[in-house]
Amino acid sequence: MDLSAATPPLAQRTSEGVARILRDAILAGQLKPGQPLRERLLAEELGISRTPIREALFILQGEGLVDLIPNRGATVRAVTARDIAQIYALRAVIEAHAARMAAESHTERDLEQMEEAYARLRRLGARATAADQAHADLHFHSCISVATGSDLLQTISRQVLAVTASYRSHYAYRAEQIKAANQQHRAILDALRDRDGDLAAKLVGEHISWSSHVALEHFGSS
Repeated sequence: MDLSAATPPLAQRTSEGVARILRDAILAGQLKPGQPLRERLLAEELGISRTPIREALFILQGEGLVDLIPNRGATVRAVTARDIAQIYALRAVIEAHAARMAAESHTERDLEQMEEAYARLRRLGARATAADQAHADLHFHSCISVATGSDLLQTISRQVLAVTASYRSHYAYRAEQIKAANQQHRAILDALRDRDGDLAAKLVGEHISWSSHVALEHFGSS
């Protein structure tokens, strides 16, 4: 692996900064499932000590992106079909709750950020890479959790989203799938703008069910 180009500035050489670099590399497919993550090599490539590397690996383990095995070290976690079904089921519960909360508590700034995230999704189109699509989708859903005003819910949502984004970054939506996803995102955003929490929660649940079907369909054909 070559992460030298991602070496963080001195002010960002923290466990969170390293976790961000490794997370981005995993989501982009630069670090592959099953690939070892050796503390010493990572520390040398990033030009930092091993302590933030070790702490970052624990963070990513909590997000489901890394496996830490005693006496064997860390590896990029391989996602199974069962993992996908379970994580999407969990997302449906968490994000429906987040949508209901966001409908009640969002600010105008929250709406602006969600609109910007939606506009980014629309600009990407079918020519975008799978990683770009995954990042943009992750950002849109993250904006909903931010609009709840709950730090705890944001943390939980980020951990759950990271797992799906990791797998999602390995396949791109086709043009018709992008169109369907954008229509679903638009409907969710409109419900949030109208402060209709029940409708927003329902639409989020339907969207995640659809996304799960697409993911499992791809998993079965890969």
